[in-house]
Amino acid sequence: MQRWIVRMAEIQLKSRPVRRHMRVALERQLKAQAELRGVELSLQPWHGLLLAHAPSDADPEAAADAFRHTFGIVAIDPAEQVEAAPESVADALEAGGFPEGVGSTFAIRCRRHGPKGEWGSQQFAAALGAEVQRRAPHLEVDLGEPDWEVRVALMPDHASLLGERIPGPGGLPTGVQGNVSANLADESDLLAAWLVMRRGCRILLDERADPALQARLTAWDAALADEGWALKLNSGPGPGHAGRVWGRVGADLEEFEAADDRNVPLVRLEPLAGWSEARLTELKHRFGIA
Repeated sequence: MQRWIVRMAEIQLKSRPVRRHMRVALERQLKAQAELRGVELSLQPWHGLLLAHAPSDADPEAAADAFRHTFGIVAIDPAEQVEAAPESVADALEAGGFPEGVGSTFAIRCRRHGPKGEWGSQQFAAALGAEVQRRAPHLEVDLGEPDWEVRVALMPDHASLLGERIPGPGGLPTGVQGNVSANLADESDLLAAWLVMRRGCRILLDERADPALQARLTAWDAALADEGWALKLNSGPGPGHAGRVWGRVGADLEEFEAADDRNVPLVRLEPLAGWSEARLTELKHRFGIA
């Protein structure tokens, strides 16, 4: 079984009912993103985290790609589950190999999650550090800038040895702020649509959207893959609002024919207004098109 600890972004700042609504939307989106990449992902909410699991034979790179392309996630930590004992964690570290250089430095970063069990985070970090030094006396402690950083998530009934962190895109889960229409005619439309998606909007594309640009955006929302996924992931900011279009990106409103709905005012969104060339270049790097 492969495991990850998924850390949600600003969802955690919302009220309890809004937080639950957004978390459910995030879970649906993340599972869909993983399924499109051939990974069967199961998710369990736990004390402000999402605990993700996949079969042992699943492609970890495909799972990582799904995490990286799902809005609402700020970071993902691959997690190796071991017994909540310093000796057990040290066994796992030793199996992976200690740094060999004389004078190499290390630090234990331990964080407790959930109710307190037998160990506190600082106690566990100190005991694990002592056990590592007992097995590798050449290692020196450096809590400032260590050569080797060991990260441990301490749960009530087990410990998780954390691997290299996967950065997430942040923002809000796709769809929780409703639907926005867009026509992908050029690169600026693509970047503007991406920024609006990051704020929780689901993009509905015109039929005349550039196929190459649409393919790039589809990596960020499974609903753009086909009509089946669009139907499964249809969502909105609350009950009765799913499927409604309230705004437009990259075109004048006069060119857009919306359904007759007096309760949803149409607006034009221009998220790139006022951006300098330097900021646009930074955004292109972040999107992966520079």
